Amino acid sequence: MSKSQAISANTVPAENQINANKFVTYEGSITSKNRILFLGNSITRHEPKIEIGWENDCGMSASCKDKDYVHRLMQKVYDIGSSASCCITQLAEWERNYWDNRILGDYYSEVPSYQPDIIIVRVVENVPADKLSVYSFADAYEKMVDFFNENNKAKIILTTSFWYAGERDDAIRSVANKCGYPLVELGHLGDMDEMKAIGLFEHDGVAAHPGDKGMEAIAEAIWPVLKGFIKR
Repeated sequence: MSKSQAISANTVPAENQINANKFVTYEGSITSKNRILFLGNSITRHEPKIEIGWENDCGMSASCKDKDYVHRLMQKVYDIGSSASCCITQLAEWERNYWDNRILGDYYSEVPSYQPDIIIVRVVENVPADKLSVYSFADAYEKMVDFFNENNKAKIILTTSFWYAGERDDAIRSVANKCGYPLVELGHLGDMDEMKAIGLFEHDGVAAHPGDKGMEAIAEAIWPVLKGFIKR
């Protein structure tokens, strides 16, 4: 299997990852020094889906909420003596329909009012490769980031896919280069079985997601950039 093929082979279907009324969740006090917005998909948060053997409500396939990359990063903020709240926004619906300009307003209209200080963008895995030649993913991705950064004041951190994503990763790199956003490369992690939850879940798609070690590796990769943006 080629690296460009790996992403589509290892994903869980993007449909019904989160119920329509649960795309957006908040944790912590809005008066915290740092408001962090996490934009992601199943790796960021996936509600329970018993039919595929996933019973948690956190980043798939962490063993518990505290072990997913979102909460590992939040803990790192607390560990350096700062305070933070977070907004966790599940963007699988946008990924699957990234060319549809209505999606952001229909599902995520409340999020810009959170006025994040920092936005961590961790999406790409569910973007359909067969649409790339028809609709520019780079343009849609840039507009998506701008939508959530309504006041143009947030620090932005982008990441590539956990599994190599070929043209889709390249589109993200082009946005990072154009806009001057820091980019965290993650694709090498998906090449390592020890970073996944293999053997812990019967469903191949769930098992291919990052387990606790993979989640920690994602957090460790993002942390040096995030740390530089944290208000003490």
